[in-house]
Amino acid sequence: MSTNLRNVTLICAVPILLGVALATGLAWSGTPDSTAAVAAAASGPVQKWAKVSVELPASHAAFPPGNGADIANGQCLICHSAGMVLRQPPLTLDEWTGEINKMRNSFGAPLPADQVGVLARYLVGINGRQQSPKGPAAVDGQGS
Repeated sequence: MSTNLRNVTLICAVPILLGVALATGLAWSGTPDSTAAVAAAASGPVQKWAKVSVELPASHAAFPPGNGADIANGQCLICHSAGMVLRQPPLTLDEWTGEINKMRNSFGAPLPADQVGVLARYLVGINGRQQSPKGPAAVDGQGS
């Protein structure tokens, strides 16, 4: 199973399992004998919780060499795999800048403002297209 498929499986499975557990708990609390069960549980021993540890697979892929690869490897790989970024549609410099600023402003990416331009130029160099005369500031309009 590829690393990306495992990541998607984990990302999808955890919320589903939590939802099932919550739904099961809500359904249980609505049964006619649930009041007696809750009263009995309250007077009985305290429920002990088990510690759960989840280790996500590490990505060993890095961005291709170039001016700005160190920023991409140090900042983008915190949340994204290199493959995920490189599979995006080719973007213009303004679009990459908008996407990077969206990651900073909307999602809290810890990228310093003075590194945005260098990173955007790097991403255009490895996955970019020419600027159109009237292009959006970001692919989805949220990058400003």
